Amino acid sequence: MISAGRLRFVATIETPSASQDALGMRPDAWTTGATFRADLRSDNAAESQYADGVAVTRAYEVRARWQAITGLTEIDRLVIRGHTLKINSIRNLDEADRVAVIDCTEVV
Repeated sequence: MISAGRLRFVATIETPSASQDALGMRPDAWTTGATFRADLRSDNAAESQYADGVAVTRAYEVRARWQAITGLTEIDRLVIRGHTLKINSIRNLDEADRVAVIDCTEVV
């Protein structure tokens, strides 16, 4: 069970473009979708190699009601309090269809 008092933040779902270019790749365009109430918890931060340099990656855990995240997949992104989060996994806590635990990463 998740307490309604913990769901302090509004999460916005961003979905990738469905179109493809000549090579079959998706363009870097995101469409803003539905919103839901969520709890944001920072797990850790680490400095790591990213692209052609060094970046800080932060891990977050987002909790929400299971029914609120209908249609959310690991391909989507979440925007919470100005943080754009890449979804790593979505778990149904205890397979009870009540609490969704979403593990995310932000690259700063």
